[in-house]
Parts: sequence; C-alpha cells; structure tokens
Amino acid sequence: MRLTVVIPLQYRSSLEGHLGRELRQILHWIPEAPADVVVGSPGEGRLAQCTAWPGEAGALALLEAGYQRLRDQRDMERLHEIGRALASEHNLDRLLDLILIQARRLLDAEGGSIYLVVSGGGGRELLFAHTQNSRISLPFHRYRMPISTQSMAGFVATTGECLNIPDVYEIPVEAPYHFNDSFDCQAGYRSTSMLVVPLQDTEGEVLGVLQLINRVEEDGEIVPFLSQHVRLAQSLAGQAGVAVKNASLREDIERLFEGFVNASVLAIEQRDPVTSGHSGRVAALTVGLAEAINATPDGPFGELCFNERQLRELRYASLLHDFGKVGVREQVLVKSKKLDPGRLELLLHRLRQRQEERMLETLKAEWAAGRAFRKAFWEETLRSFQAETDRLVSLVQRSNEPTVLPQEVADLLGTLGGLQYTHWNGAVEPIFQPQDLACLAIPKGSLSEEERLEIESHVTHTFRFLQQIPWTRDLSDVPEIAYAHHERLNGRGYPRQITAPEIPIQSRAMSIADVFDALTAQDRPYKAAVPLDRSLAILELDAVAGHLDKDLLKLFVDAKVYERTVRRY
Repeated sequence: MRLTVVIPLQYRSSLEGHLGRELRQILHWIPEAPADVVVGSPGEGRLAQCTAWPGEAGALALLEAGYQRLRDQRDMERLHEIGRALASEHNLDRLLDLILIQARRLLDAEGGSIYLVVSGGGGRELLFAHTQNSRISLPFHRYRMPISTQSMAGFVATTGECLNIPDVYEIPVEAPYHFNDSFDCQAGYRSTSMLVVPLQDTEGEVLGVLQLINRVEEDGEIVPFLSQHVRLAQSLAGQAGVAVKNASLREDIERLFEGFVNASVLAIEQRDPVTSGHSGRVAALTVGLAEAINATPDGPFGELCFNERQLRELRYASLLHDFGKVGVREQVLVKSKKLDPGRLELLLHRLRQRQEERMLETLKAEWAAGRAFRKAFWEETLRSFQAETDRLVSLVQRSNEPTVLPQEVADLLGTLGGLQYTHWNGAVEPIFQPQDLACLAIPKGSLSEEERLEIESHVTHTFRFLQQIPWTRDLSDVPEIAYAHHERLNGRGYPRQITAPEIPIQSRAMSIADVFDALTAQDRPYKAAVPLDRSLAILELDAVAGHLDKDLLKLFVDAKVYERTVRRY
C-alpha cells in the first residue's frame, strides 16, 4: 500500500516528525497533483485535498484522513476479493483452510484456528476443525469439546460477542473465560494477542468461531489487534459464515445424493441378484479410465481433464446406468435359460406323462386282444418308451441352454411340434405351444426378440427416471451419460442408434467398462467368466469393428485400469 502526497517542500520536514510509524512507512512524496492527498497546492487530491495551506495541524489531519480512506479502500478491496474466493470454494475442508489463510493475511496474524458448532450426544459441541501457524508446525488432530463460557471460543460461541485480548496471559481473574496454555506448553510457543470472533450466517446463528493469534508487524514485533482489525475480522467472519453454511448445505445435498444413489443401486441388485456388484465395478472402471485420461497429458486426450465434480458426475452415472431395469418384467430380467424354470418343469412332466399314457394305451390294446401278461414284451416296451422320453428330455434341455444352438439340435426341434398329452379335463392338446418352440429355437442366448427389446428398453427407462431428478448443475449430465452407454460408435447400438460424434466421451468409457465386466464377471450362473486375456482380445475386436473407442480401449489396457476389478495372475 502506498499513499502519494503533494505538499510544498518547505513544510515536509516539520510534518515528518509528527507522522505515525505506519503512515510514515507508506507515504510517498511526489512533486505535483494528481495524488491521493494534496495540501497547500493546486490540483486533485483523490482522498483528501486543501489548495490553501491549513497549518501544520490541518495538514496532519488531512494526511491522517487520506491514510484512513486509503486503508478502508484497500480493506474493502481485499474483503471483496476474499468474498469471491470463499464463494468459489465448495469443499468444506478446503474452505476452512482458505478462511484461515485469508484472515491471517488480512489481519497480519501469525496463527489461527476455526471451531465449528456441531451436534453431539449431549447437545451442541465445538469441533476444533482447522488450525494454522506460520512459526510452528505440530500434528493436527480434530477433537470436540463442550460449549462452555469458560473457554474463549466457547464464550464467543455462546454469546456471539467478539473478544480482543492484548495478552492472553493477563486476562482478568473475574473474566468468565480463561486461556488454556496447554498448546503453548506443548509447542514451546507464546500466545500473546488474540482476536476471537463468531462465524454467523445471515440469520445470526453462530456456526463456529474464528480465532486469530499474535498480530505481527513488519519488524516482527507482536502487537495487539486494533479496533479496525475487529471490524475487519467481523466483516470477514460474516462472509466466512455464509460460505461455511453454503458448503455445509452442499455437503448435506451431496450426502443426500450419495444415499439416494446407493439405495438405487441396492434396489437394482435386489431386483437382479445375478448381476449384483456390476454397477459398482462399472463405476470403478469408468472413473479409473477417466483418471487415466487425467494422468496422460499427451495423446488423443491430452487436452481433456476431468475435475473432481465431473468425476463424481461420471461415478453417479455409472452407478445408475442400469437403474431402468426396475421397469423390466422380473421373469425377463432374471431369465438365465430360454424357458422359464416353471415352464420347463411343466413341459418335462408332460413328456413323462405322455410316456405313461402310451404305456396305458399299449396295455389296453393287449387286454382287448385277450393276450396274457408277457414279461419280456413289457420290459422291452418300457425300455423303448423310456429311451424315447429320455431323448426328448435331453433335446429340450440341450435346446434350453443359452449357448449357441448346434445345428443338429435345431434340426430335431421340429419333432417336438406333434407331441400330445391328455389335459386334466380330458382334451388332447399339444405338449409344446408355438412360443415354447420359438424360445427353444433361439440361436444364441436366452432371450427371444421380444424379450431382448424389453431388456434393451432399460436404457430408456433409466434416462426417463434420471431426468425426473433435480440434479445440481455439476451433476446435470448424469442422465445423458447413462443414456448413451449402450450406443456404439458405428451406430449399431441402442436405443437411439446414434454415432460417434453424438456419444459423450464419458459414455464411451462406460461402454468399455460395461462390456469388460460382463465378460469377466464370475457370478453369472448362466455363463463362465471369460479369462482376462480373452476378454481384452474381444474388446479389441469390438474396437476394430467400430463398436468401441480404440483410443480409450488402448488407454484402458496400457494404464491397466482393468486391475481395479480383475487382476492378471
């Protein structure tokens, strides 16, 4: 800070002997206006002026007024800058650190601490949340203490008053509060001047306490805090209180979102226990790939960097990417074979019933012909019918598997269409309905075309569900990121068949993670886990075919992102 002054040369020497130390250190004589202060000369004085010579006392008063205005102007500018800095920081821990840095810089304090008012088992407590000291460094440990007027921080938190103490070792005995010298004793430190002010929100609620220790002048002398420092500290504490309240509210919102996301993932996994853990693994892999992008300054993603908020957005989108499965029928969602287990059981029972009915018809024919019991004939007939039924049961069971349907098995499915049984009401009906045969004839997997489309609809359900949530600005892209995780660069994905330019980089990363986990997952009862090397080879083929992003896949492999869920042994 510099105060420029224009005063006739003949008056300067006599004035200098009456100037205070602080004013003398910043005063800068210049020959002509404009200047901050102009006395006894023509021209503009931005802070104070008098063209006629007002006498030595008047000149000193004008210099002092100019100095006060300059200091107020500087303090207001600094407070404005501090306010902008505090408003831009949303992380509570970093905010507390920033508050102490700015408060100590503004008030020339050697050290400082922040206490936050928190809820405890027996009511409100003070949390020793943050501390700084430019002279000494000791391990910092958070701790709680009851709010009591016996401590200076507790007194300020209780009353909302400020304390400005020139020397904490000379606090009057009749004062309700006292100084705890345990820190000084432990650190070999000497606390002297102390300024303690409440952190309050706009409604006057005390959120915490700002404590500044040892105001230090430029020559290193420890001096008391002055009245103007109290006003500055109160202004800063007001800004800090609002910032702390906003950061706390933001943390509450983030905890709310975190709880909602975790509950949603739990709902997905309870609905589809077969894929339990899939959402968490996909999130770990997707965020890991984004962090690998951050750690790779060169290459195709050299100019791309995900900040902390974008990584959280990506994590939420990954965790919720399959939430739309709650809109898919359960019998389709958990379908591991081509036929529902209950339907398969019924069909196999009917095949056995058909065997018994054929034995009964043979018995009736024997009786009608008047033939006597022939043991060898009956044993051979039973073996024949049993063998035929076993063959049919085996055909159905082999066809029911979700693996690729062998052609020789597919060719035999036609023999099932004409088989009949007797219903309980006496009607003769086909054992296999057309939809049964259509399911068994599925060439690969367990889903019919209709069921596959229903499963694919989970992406749209996810998007519509996520759109209903009032996401904060930094999480606003969660629905779009999740919406595109089954799209493919060549336009052959679903549900919109969009192409590479329309697919966000976050969704491309999630696609790789999603496919990789589907291949390597070891908890799927309908398939064995694909070995790591084979899984990476399959991903490479998908990239060559234009389904997945080649550059992202290369980074996925080179950075060994896959080790977050699968390790190479």
